[in-house]
Amino acid sequence: MNSALCLAPHVRACACEGQVILLDLRRSRYLGVPGARFARLAPFVRGWPQATETPQAATLTPSEVEALAAPLLRHGLVTAGAAPPVARQPLPEANESLNADELITAARLAPARALRIASACTSAALRLRWQSLDTIAARLVARRRRPAAERARPGEPAQLREAVAAYLRLRPLLLTAQDRCLHDSLSLAGFLASEGWFPHWVIGVTARPFAAHAWVQSDGLVLSDLHENVRRYTPILVA
Repeated sequence: MNSALCLAPHVRACACEGQVILLDLRRSRYLGVPGARFARLAPFVRGWPQATETPQAATLTPSEVEALAAPLLRHGLVTAGAAPPVARQPLPEANESLNADELITAARLAPARALRIASACTSAALRLRWQSLDTIAARLVARRRRPAAERARPGEPAQLREAVAAYLRLRPLLLTAQDRCLHDSLSLAGFLASEGWFPHWVIGVTARPFAAHAWVQSDGLVLSDLHENVRRYTPILVA
């Protein structure tokens, strides 16, 4: 294989519990790639996650690299040749939970705010139905880079807690128990953006057994879950 290899721009990857997990954002599909041999692709595939243990790169011959990469190339998860680098969004370790539950009954629900929450829930449902995760994530990243995001409210933890509490108060009327965390977290992120906050939308995974979970996080503060829970997951997408 003469061409350089790199992770496809629409693919995210992380090393998790002894295997590499790939997320194809265009197809909204996960793929677990187990075994130390695939972990040792890191020196040969740009963007491939580095496993916790040191890979024995020298023991992989060019023919072995080609054999391991062939199915990934066939499915478009890895590309040959130079590809534009994907800017990875930095995410601090989750170390605090917002805990807005006690404010729910007292949260302000003015008609304009209720309308913004309802609009965010509807928009999130439509996007998850008709758009790929690739499109959704790109939109969230672009929104954070707009001039309006530069004027985002800097701290104000009390106001942020109150805004999340308002969302939680109205959520039972807009989302069902069957709605997935993707819909819930994306709705919250959209509502907070309408109020001047631009937190990260995060998808994380565990490997044994496999599970995926989505949440909203601002720096190390988890807004839509308990930080003890989300720390079980390895972030694979940060938007």
